[in-house]
Amino acid sequence: MMRNIARGVVACVSSLILLASISAPSFAQTSSKSLMDQLTGHWRLVSISIGDSQPYGANPQGSMFLDAGGHYSVIVITGGGASSISYFGTYTVDDADASMTMHIAASSRAGAAGRDEKRLVTFSGNELIVENQKSAHALGLIKLTWMRAN
Repeated sequence: MMRNIARGVVACVSSLILLASISAPSFAQTSSKSLMDQLTGHWRLVSISIGDSQPYGANPQGSMFLDAGGHYSVIVITGGGASSISYFGTYTVDDADASMTMHIAASSRAGAAGRDEKRLVTFSGNELIVENQKSAHALGLIKLTWMRAN
């Protein structure tokens, strides 16, 4: 009798594992989180490109914090010829066009305070890619790649 119960438990556990493995990929492909929920957290800078160049070097250092209340801060320490930059403020999101608008309260870059910068965002696993609209900047496409740090 104990052997039959053990076989039943093993069969039940095996079925649950199989069911979980079959359904797991479908959960990974669809995110029910809002754009704000996906953005919220601490992000570590992976790379910055402007057009075809990497003015912040091959290994820039940086950190971006986005909170659920719509506040952000960004610090980028250069590994190349461009100057390090820091800025903070508030942000809003537009789920329909997968974008966020960063309202700059203060910045280490002269003339940036008071501006709004719209950025398109995409996710790939734990990676966040933030880009401007190509025509919005004279140097071309600005692309920042971030990795979730928390």
